[in-house]
Amino acid sequence: MHYPSFSIVLTVSTITAASSLLSACGGGSGSTDATTPPAASSTTNNIGTTGTTTGTSTGNTNSRITAAIAAAKTAASTDPLCSVDKLGDFYWEIGNATDSTPVVSGSQGAGSVTATTYFNIASASKWIFGAYVLEKKGIDQVRSNTSLSNGLRFMSGYTGFDEEACTGKLSINSCFIAGMDGTSGKTSQPDPTTVNLFDYDSGHDQKLASVDLGLGNFTAAQLDTEYQNTIGLSKGFNMAPLDPLMAGGMLGTATDYSLFLKKIMKQELEIGRYLGDQAVCALASACPGKVVYSPIQLLNEPWTYSYNHWVESEQGKGSIDAYSSPGKWGFYPWVSPDRKYYGILSRHDRSTGAYVASVKCGRQIRKAFISAL
Repeated sequence: MHYPSFSIVLTVSTITAASSLLSACGGGSGSTDATTPPAASSTTNNIGTTGTTTGTSTGNTNSRITAAIAAAKTAASTDPLCSVDKLGDFYWEIGNATDSTPVVSGSQGAGSVTATTYFNIASASKWIFGAYVLEKKGIDQVRSNTSLSNGLRFMSGYTGFDEEACTGKLSINSCFIAGMDGTSGKTSQPDPTTVNLFDYDSGHDQKLASVDLGLGNFTAAQLDTEYQNTIGLSKGFNMAPLDPLMAGGMLGTATDYSLFLKKIMKQELEIGRYLGDQAVCALASACPGKVVYSPIQLLNEPWTYSYNHWVESEQGKGSIDAYSSPGKWGFYPWVSPDRKYYGILSRHDRSTGAYVASVKCGRQIRKAFISAL
């Protein structure tokens, strides 16, 4: 089946006018391995050597990079999991923390999606909010304050959030109240049946922002400024003005997101030192009775969840393949466990499970690149 690419380049004004229709939660992934992989805050991993300085000469290093670039391009253009028939048009890139341009990139299909194509990034918004919370509160408070640590790991009980009820709201708090009260029987209080259980739900972030972070009266524009001032977020990002959903309302480009990932990799942001910290099991079969809902189920791999970002693991058993935050409609950013490389796959596809298709393709490109180094 051909999946629509929704790849028309949208202007900021067009997105703003349609923002209430675009904002969304989503993303994720998950294995049959019953062992919950521990997450480490400092890196090493099972994908093999990812450095570019392990050779004995500059020539050897350049040769490996050249081979890695070729391998990534081949995977993007020929791997069945990256078929344009399945994904529609998409853009991808892999880069490092220091270079101003990607190490390798490409626009697949008709070329309608590029590094500067402006999309609603859905749940890729979560990583940004997680970085903001750690920057404002610090790791000691996040670890010791249950409200913060459980909220960022989606165990706070603020579940059953009605995202559609947020549409048209101007402030973070009005979105929070509407989302929690918008469905009959729901209140803006935690659900005792989901407290201390992993439940992938936008209510956790909206409560944190409105109550714990004191952002309740903020409009989308005020939040944009707060993000810029606190974590140095690119001005290319915008929160949907008529749907200020913390967990899924950001709009931006691959270029914007790459700058954010580079700050993480260089540990200019607090979250860069604590990727995977206190990660919790997010796959029901790996930890029966601990998960209420997880989009990772569609991948059936033992991923875990840290502070508003995923710890990817195909096999479990302590392995870490990447840190990431896939968006519902296919925007997929990741950072390698050693923080030497980042990657982005950018597209917008409203088909069910679009994030799964992006993860699978993005992973193949990542594997090809890293294996060739």
